Amino acid sequence: MLIAILHYSKPPVIGGVERVIGEQAAALRLLGHEVEVLTREEWHMAPWDAVIVHNVFTMPFDLAWTKKLIALTRSRPDIRWINWVHDVRWWDQVPEAVHVAVSEFRRQDYAHVTQEAIHVIPNGCDSAAVLGLTERVRDLKLEHAGLVLLQPTRFVRRKNIELGLRLLAELPEALYLVTAAPDPHQSDGAKYFRELKQLAKELGVTKRVRFLGEKSALTDNDVRSLYHMADLLFLPSTQEGYGLPLIEGALHGVPVYCSCIPAHREVAVGATFFKLTASTKVLARKIKKDTAVQMRQSQRQMMARLAWSRIVQEMLEPLLSGRKAP
Repeated sequence: MLIAILHYSKPPVIGGVERVIGEQAAALRLLGHEVEVLTREEWHMAPWDAVIVHNVFTMPFDLAWTKKLIALTRSRPDIRWINWVHDVRWWDQVPEAVHVAVSEFRRQDYAHVTQEAIHVIPNGCDSAAVLGLTERVRDLKLEHAGLVLLQPTRFVRRKNIELGLRLLAELPEALYLVTAAPDPHQSDGAKYFRELKQLAKELGVTKRVRFLGEKSALTDNDVRSLYHMADLLFLPSTQEGYGLPLIEGALHGVPVYCSCIPAHREVAVGATFFKLTASTKVLARKIKKDTAVQMRQSQRQMMARLAWSRIVQEMLEPLLSGRKAP
């Protein structure tokens, strides 16, 4: 479809609506639509299939343009007009359009203006951009995972990665991310890595463990992105001299579960400690009930729920085509 998106200003102008229309346009283009984002000065008639009007019908910053557009909704019913309502400050005339409110609160507000149907479609959010996620971490699509466990580590035996694999077997909805590749300075590293892959196969968790450094090393920005997306930092080391990931995890606000060893006790801030002999079944139950972990999960679920790709495909495209209402 050939689609115009209208507002009083547009990116790179900074503002909430400006960000929305920029991200909405990008999502529509990814689905194959031709999209122009236009201001009052740029507006022109073209063989538009649809025109999405953000706030111009309901905010009187340029009343002459508002009235001209309303007149066009009546004279050009061949165009699919979408009245996208963020705010309601002017309602003397109501356009002949499909009405969309950005929230249930705004829908109820606009319902005082018109008796016509008003659809609620939330503004999406490019969460990956907000968080600064790298392309490599974006491609993991962690927002769709049930639970994300992260262990930033090298492949040396004292890191006790096998305990993480056994814990993973008790958490069927989880992904386990291990950052490093076998350490070239440790002759036993490659052997340990092979043993871990065999154990993952025996436990039936091969598809849910990601040895992220296996093919290429992660960058510092990749690791920072993983901290943003992790629900839990899991550090089951049998021995450490310090434990830098404990500090990094705390700075990123990630719940930390770590082995109760002297260095961890000395360094960790607000961590949950467990004995190396702890039952993975008991540990899994504790993780599932942890409200801090649940909060991190809900944040990732919000990312999936408010993804523009989902909103446009499931809620906006049907209105543009007239197939059905969301």
